[in-house]
Amino acid sequence: MNLKPLKQTGRLATIALTGLFVFSCKKDTPKPEPEPEPVERTEAQLIKDDIYKYYKLYSLWDKSIPDYTSDPAQFTDKYGSADLVLDALKKMTPAHAVYSSGVLDRFSYMLGLDGYNTGATASGRLKMDSNDGYGIYVQLGTEDGKTAQPIIYFVEGGSPAQKAGLKRSDFITAVNGDSDYSIAVTCTNTGCTINDASARDKMMNKLNTALDAGTLKLQVKHQDGTTATEDLTYANGYTINPIYKDEVYTYNGSSVGYLALSSFEEISSSATNKKNMDDAFTKFQNSNIKSLIVDLRYNGGGYVESSAYVADKIAGTIGADKRLMLTYDVNDYIKNDAKLSKEFANTYFSGSSGLNLTKVYFLVSEGTASAAEMLINVLKPHLTVQVIASGTRTYGKPVGFFEEVIRNKVSFWPVSFMLRNSKGVSEYWDGLTPDKSNVDDYVFVDFGDKKETMLATALNDALPGITAKAALSTVSSKSRRSISQGQVNTRPERGMFKRR
Repeated sequence: MNLKPLKQTGRLATIALTGLFVFSCKKDTPKPEPEPEPVERTEAQLIKDDIYKYYKLYSLWDKSIPDYTSDPAQFTDKYGSADLVLDALKKMTPAHAVYSSGVLDRFSYMLGLDGYNTGATASGRLKMDSNDGYGIYVQLGTEDGKTAQPIIYFVEGGSPAQKAGLKRSDFITAVNGDSDYSIAVTCTNTGCTINDASARDKMMNKLNTALDAGTLKLQVKHQDGTTATEDLTYANGYTINPIYKDEVYTYNGSSVGYLALSSFEEISSSATNKKNMDDAFTKFQNSNIKSLIVDLRYNGGGYVESSAYVADKIAGTIGADKRLMLTYDVNDYIKNDAKLSKEFANTYFSGSSGLNLTKVYFLVSEGTASAAEMLINVLKPHLTVQVIASGTRTYGKPVGFFEEVIRNKVSFWPVSFMLRNSKGVSEYWDGLTPDKSNVDDYVFVDFGDKKETMLATALNDALPGITAKAALSTVSSKSRRSISQGQVNTRPERGMFKRR
């Protein structure tokens, strides 16, 4: 038998089987598909990513935020705008049922720069060191208990209105030639009500529109009965003068100072603000005042450093021993960052004035916030303090922030620190509790007038007999009343800033 063909046939079969095996293996382990090209994220997506990143880095409540730092898109792509991302982050902070949001962070915010839209209309806030507009704030008041008109309750220093001579207690009787600025009210011993809410709304809308326009002609009636007409031009970025009144009252050989502050503007880099503040305290020191009344009722905050500067001036000689003023609570990232942590070092008094006060009075409202509340809180361990309020509390904001500019499109302010006084006191989320509450904010006289009820309350405690006791019951004895439903525009809460 010839075995050669069989051997050849066997070899061929073996080769065929081997080929089949190799082919089968190739089917079982296909060649890997190439990695997909990375999809480039849009500017809007990157801004959302950065909102998440900086909130996670800087937030006082960073431990409440899940960690997506390696891939923020996992979190941010769930939301259609930067505003919605921030809203979702804030909702993750600890619960606080008293706030309408239900959580502690009702303060972090962002603003689009140069018209950039973050996804929703930004709430209006005062700019640092400057403001826009005419600088007048208006509510409704009645002189006869039958008809109410707009009355100016505050004029900001440095504003067009202040430069034109308008002042608190001026009734607005006509706007741009339109004198239809009064509505009917019904007043009783317990207060006044507006007869026609639609008439109020119509009048308020007209006035708000006028206050947003480029020019404004106001006719006002002063409390002495004289009238004046002022032509104003809308200002884009007037420089704020935060001291709107400083006065000394003397009675029976004793003196009391009065300092009214609308906000805490920059002092360290503003020679004007520093000089004005120093001059006011020099006057108090030269007058040998023993008590000081600080009017913060319309003060929504400002710079931490400026509030600390005022606190040091008020403490006077008490601060000469360099005692502790305040400390900061910050997250671990800020604590461990060598540069950032230095900015949150403890602050100490330095004894920058020669005052030796026995008592400090603070006039406050529910709009007194942030750096204004800080001033009260840091002085309480060191001086006798009395808080006199037009309501039952202050605003309630013991926390602050610094700015992070994102891609030159968004100004982002995540809450990053909480302030404590030297006793460790803070967390007054529902406001500071006053010693005297529900003292009428009597808008029918100007600031500094001894008949102004909140000032009179402090003066009569500091200098008994300086004003007639009847001044404290002025409101109940006359028909002049403020209308609680009649505030046209309000002073915004400014915040508690640190400059980086």
